[in-house]
Amino acid sequence: MVRILLLLACLSLPLSVTANQPVRIAAAADLQLALTELARQFKAEHPQADLRITFGSSGVFATQLRQGAPFELYFSANADYVHILYEEGLTLDEGTDYAFGRLAFYTRDPLQADTAEQALAAWHQQARNTHKLSIANPRHAPYGVAAIGWLDQLGMEQALKHRLVLGENAAQSVQFVLSGAARSGIVAWPLLASRDDLPGSRWLIPEDQHPPLQQRMVLMKNAGPVAHAFYHYLQTDAARQVFSHHGFGAP
Repeated sequence: MVRILLLLACLSLPLSVTANQPVRIAAAADLQLALTELARQFKAEHPQADLRITFGSSGVFATQLRQGAPFELYFSANADYVHILYEEGLTLDEGTDYAFGRLAFYTRDPLQADTAEQALAAWHQQARNTHKLSIANPRHAPYGVAAIGWLDQLGMEQALKHRLVLGENAAQSVQFVLSGAARSGIVAWPLLASRDDLPGSRWLIPEDQHPPLQQRMVLMKNAGPVAHAFYHYLQTDAARQVFSHHGFGAP
């Protein structure tokens, strides 16, 4: 009961109290489109709120937070990173899931296929050893882990290992395809789903073919009232619709 009252108190605080204090947010790179839209909607309701969002790798952010980075709110594409921070006493609580990430095969090469698996096989046969395949770095990016998991399930990891180009995060792996550094990629669907302006073709990979991308957000212990308000805004039905529009699965 006490916790509920505290949360209500945070939501009822006038945001103008911290109008001159920017709220620093660390967010998984697959949120670039969705969270930018949600922040814009939140700011329309609270013009004085100053949200400073940095997008990048979930694992890199977790390391920075453990080293004292002054983020107030953390969005991770892997709930395990949030759990680690919670166990080390750096967060207010264990956080809450906001979405499930989805994986896609994206290519600029002309391919005829009905499924992502068929598209990858056709690309592999067509491209031989000349074209590169972009994924996020599995050392610290959950989408990279999921991409390797998909290749492993298809029995193609070893065959394609020497052709991989590693992006520092989910967004960079998409950018590699767009820039031509790689012709294709196993990338974050939420960075493709709502865009009609991208060249090439994309196929959504079934969720049961790769490790789950359970995504979680959490307030850090230094979180102020604006961070609290934004955190709770993202749990509303309106926010969930935005996540869905950008290709995220419901938590």
